[in-house]
Amino acid sequence: MKKIKTTLKQRKNTTQFQLTIRFIGLLISAVLILSLAIMGITVAELYESTEKQAELLEDSLKNSDAKEAKEWQEVLVKNTSKDSSLYLIYVQLNSGEVIYSSDDAEEVFQEFPQLKQFILVDRILWTSEIEPYYYESFKKEGAKVTILIDMEDQFELIGRIFSLTIFITLAVIVFGSLVTHRFSKKLSGSLVIMDEEINQLNISDSKQQLTIPKTPQEVQNISKSFNQLLVKQRIYLKREQQFVTDASHELRTPIAAIRGHVNLIKRRGVSHPEVIPTSLDYVDKESKRLELLVEKLLLLGRLDTQVDTESVDLSLMIQQTVEELKVMMSQEVILNIESGIFVEGQAEHFYQIARNLLENAMKYTDAAGTITVELFSDEATIHFIVEDSGMGIPDEEKAKIFERFYRVDQSRSSEIFGTGIGLSIVKELVEKYQGAIAVTDVLPKGTRFVVTLVK
Repeated sequence: MKKIKTTLKQRKNTTQFQLTIRFIGLLISAVLILSLAIMGITVAELYESTEKQAELLEDSLKNSDAKEAKEWQEVLVKNTSKDSSLYLIYVQLNSGEVIYSSDDAEEVFQEFPQLKQFILVDRILWTSEIEPYYYESFKKEGAKVTILIDMEDQFELIGRIFSLTIFITLAVIVFGSLVTHRFSKKLSGSLVIMDEEINQLNISDSKQQLTIPKTPQEVQNISKSFNQLLVKQRIYLKREQQFVTDASHELRTPIAAIRGHVNLIKRRGVSHPEVIPTSLDYVDKESKRLELLVEKLLLLGRLDTQVDTESVDLSLMIQQTVEELKVMMSQEVILNIESGIFVEGQAEHFYQIARNLLENAMKYTDAAGTITVELFSDEATIHFIVEDSGMGIPDEEKAKIFERFYRVDQSRSSEIFGTGIGLSIVKELVEKYQGAIAVTDVLPKGTRFVVTLVK
């Protein structure tokens, strides 16, 4: 029983059920309003028709010259039929004499004091046998005339119209409910299929995607957007998996080296104290490398964090970054920086772009080499260039240097201090600001990095 209740509750929350209920509700409301309008118009027309009949009869009686009982009898015969008439007329003369238009009229007027008024319309009276009559009364030269018009036919017509309206209403509701249910099922069917496919989706399977329905357009758009999001998510997932693998490898290398030298000191430090300074120097070097790697990894994790932006003086920041690194530079530095260039963003991001590009140039340029730093702008863009006279980058390697942990010269990777993710950070930061970064050769040797940012 509990399972059935849960199933029913779940069905009530489905799009198909909600659409069906709302459409049926609207359909019932529309049909009922239309039916009531038809009934109202019919009743009003019939009442107005009876009212006009009474007015015509009243005018006819008023225009007659009847004064005496015999004259009134002739007038009543003329205006009514003895066999059957809708008009029941009662005439009371000042002398007290009473004239009836027919025997039926006499019978009805005998119980006139017991007739009941209709609640909404006081001119409609009811007999004890539920027979409706329209009531009209007036005075004419020595006589009081009362008219009752039989409305049984009108009420029978209203009853038939009401019954027919009820039948049509029920038929429309049943038919409309079936059509609405089928339509809502078809409309929500694509959503049901989408839900089933999402539940069965394996994000690691690059071939699995949602089926894109032809209709409705909204569900089609959602399916396309979801598939696009799925592709991006798989790219991010693959990149993160690769990142975890590479990071684990890069972290394992210095840790293993540190542990190796610690164990060496433990085993041979007492008997061979000369190995201690060498091992300590190596431990110090690898721990610094490990510290720098952790900082870079934390920075990568913060790249997508949204914080408030500010107006950054890029010219001043690059000058300060160069001055900060000059104490570690043995190369000649040539500066060509245009002043007064500002950019909207986070100061830390632009600092990391400048520092990583400068550190990269320092690592791969001989002590006697040259590093050139340029910053200038035009109407729409800002150009930041770091050029060195170092070893250069082969054409087949240029597309790979922005990958995390990639080194151009793997054989010298242990000799050149660094983490291998500096350029990856630069690329992600530049693209975060809808910019672009390009790498080209410098003749006779060297490399040029060009960062282009939109103002």
